[in-house]
Amino acid sequence: MDNRRTSKEIIEQGLGTLGKIKILKSLAEDGRMLTVYVLHNKTRLKREDIKRNLNDLMEISWVKETKMANRMYTLDLHNEYVIQLVSFFRSVGYID
Repeated sequence: MDNRRTSKEIIEQGLGTLGKIKILKSLAEDGRMLTVYVLHNKTRLKREDIKRNLNDLMEISWVKETKMANRMYTLDLHNEYVIQLVSFFRSVGYID
């Protein structure tokens, strides 16, 4: 992550599209590592859009990638932005 980014830039990159919000929601609700295939089934987004959005979210350290048999993605629950965002999603009823 580029430490020269402002909070405004990080938030705009993280929440800049409905697709990113859907991906964040899916990862927060599921609470485990997910593949692009599972994210596609949960969000109904195009795979190429999911990959592009995941790259943006990994760039700001909101999502982590683990390479196993498949590439797996999960929220970085140590990232303060992610902690606050998941808390917000829960408090407004966007996720359980």
